[in-house]
Amino acid sequence: MSGAILFDLDGTLIDSVPTIVKCYIKVGNKMGVKVDAKLAHKIIGGSAEITISRLFKREDIIQECSKMVREEYSKIWKNEVKPYPDVYTTLEIIRRMGIRMAVISSNSRSMIEQVLQHFNFLSFMDTFVSNEEVKQGKPAPDIVLEAMKRLNVPAEKCVVVGDTLFDIESGKRAGTHAILVVRKPICLAQSKYIPDYVISSLRDIISVIKNW
Repeated sequence: MSGAILFDLDGTLIDSVPTIVKCYIKVGNKMGVKVDAKLAHKIIGGSAEITISRLFKREDIIQECSKMVREEYSKIWKNEVKPYPDVYTTLEIIRRMGIRMAVISSNSRSMIEQVLQHFNFLSFMDTFVSNEEVKQGKPAPDIVLEAMKRLNVPAEKCVVVGDTLFDIESGKRAGTHAILVVRKPICLAQSKYIPDYVISSLRDIISVIKNW
């Protein structure tokens, strides 16, 4: 397969969702809002607007809360977040196959860059795109379209890989293939956008793209 694979970051390449949830709960406590941890685990992965409006049930504090969550996360992620154990081997094999790679993440651009540098992912990636660089974040297709533009690869030769339905919808609306990595229970009936493949380990991507 020639083309490109566009990876989500949090919950796909790195085991960061529990840490992010912790930050939302802490910010909620500061704002006098009890954050539903179970709901947070389910909806993290989309834009900050979606996450905060659903967790805090207020539209007027999105920017403030988003900034606070980023600040809390920046203090603790290096001590708590780890890459999934199958990541490096998988990325190395994909690179040897001549397939281009990118990260598309709802995180801020500065944080994405810090994470990619910290875990030595930058050498594998041809580019990365954050929600800050597009008009609408996931599940809108903007971030996928921007990554395809930078890579100069058409949608039919792109695969979006992510751990949430936001990732799948974003890819499908952009016209790409989509692979869902099941890191937590997901009800596919909740979305009209169905992944082409569902895998339990990132390493499974190799067999999928070899048979594409």
